[in-house]
Amino acid sequence: MPDESVEEGVIVSVLRNLRSRLARTTLTVAGIAIGVLALVVVGSLAERLQTIVSRSTSLNTGAIFAFGTGRELYAPGAEGRMRRNVAQIAHFAGVRAVVPEVVVPYNAGFAESNRFGPPSLVFGFPYAARDLASRAVVVARGRDFGARERRVALVGTDFAASQGVHVGDVLALYGNSFTIVGTIAKSFTVFDAAVVVPLADAQALLAQLVPPSAPAGTAPPASALMVLVKPGADTGLIARRITLLTGLQARDPAQVAGSIRSTTRIFDAIIFGSALVALVVGAFSIVNTMTIAVSERTREIGIRKAIGAGDDDILREFVTEAAAIGALGGACGLLAAAAIVGIVDAHNAALGDLELFAVTPRLAAGSFAFAVLLSVAAGLLPAIRAARLDPTDALRRVA
Repeated sequence: MPDESVEEGVIVSVLRNLRSRLARTTLTVAGIAIGVLALVVVGSLAERLQTIVSRSTSLNTGAIFAFGTGRELYAPGAEGRMRRNVAQIAHFAGVRAVVPEVVVPYNAGFAESNRFGPPSLVFGFPYAARDLASRAVVVARGRDFGARERRVALVGTDFAASQGVHVGDVLALYGNSFTIVGTIAKSFTVFDAAVVVPLADAQALLAQLVPPSAPAGTAPPASALMVLVKPGADTGLIARRITLLTGLQARDPAQVAGSIRSTTRIFDAIIFGSALVALVVGAFSIVNTMTIAVSERTREIGIRKAIGAGDDDILREFVTEAAAIGALGGACGLLAAAAIVGIVDAHNAALGDLELFAVTPRLAAGSFAFAVLLSVAAGLLPAIRAARLDPTDALRRVA
């Protein structure tokens, strides 16, 4: 095993060689950096997508969401029909509880602003079932509202940023004034752009959406149902039974999660494949650089071998040089990517748009390690060629 003085000598020699060919080294490092930059940017996009999918899937675990269909939602007898549906579903095998919800658009009848992300929705849950209805509603600033309060609201962080509102401001919903008492912590779910109000207020907003042609008293008490299931229950069977009821549509959450995962895997394969192509192209520049370096330093290699340097010494120096180029390129690409995605995300957050990127520790470490390993692999063949040079033949060549 080489001692520390030998290792220090190799490092000094590598740094000297890289500095002596500064222009070529810079271009090679830039090629690797561009590949790492592409890999980290698209990788951080995939990481954010994975976060959104996992958070949404976790939020829906153990629950089936049944939504009222448009035609039946405001048909005569809608209120009684919804109550009967709730009672029937509660007696289904495998059902633990049924939570009525009100979900209405923030801007009914109008196009939403240019914010990028999920649509802004207004939610209303029974106060006693808030913990069951959504685990994503965690107050970050201000306070939660009480069971008897009215005309108060919690707003998501993205909604607050896009609308320019803060705790204590008054928010207009369908011509009604609501006081913002708190903001919801960032969860990368639909609640980031949502408004949560007391159930009674949400029901009043839902009543305002009743078409003018509908008979009086047709407003339902809820527009959706959250059906909580027992562990091991057949969610597909329960969802199909719910769909057979009048005025409701439901999908198996396991099937939805499977479809999302399949789509995510395809998306990941496409974007990572594109980034890897850029990084592999950068690796070819290392092969070229190291091959030229061997040709230029043939006489030097011959002299070193003639005075006692072994094949392992030469091999280690050239491999270390390739690794150094990969490490420099990886570090530069990683820093550039982190700066770019940080600026983009900060800009999106200020506008209330969806934050698109997430440079996680595993992505950063994986990209850097891959750049170094790929560089070593690319420089290995020229390094072996240098190590196998016959000193007699090498000394005959002109430096």
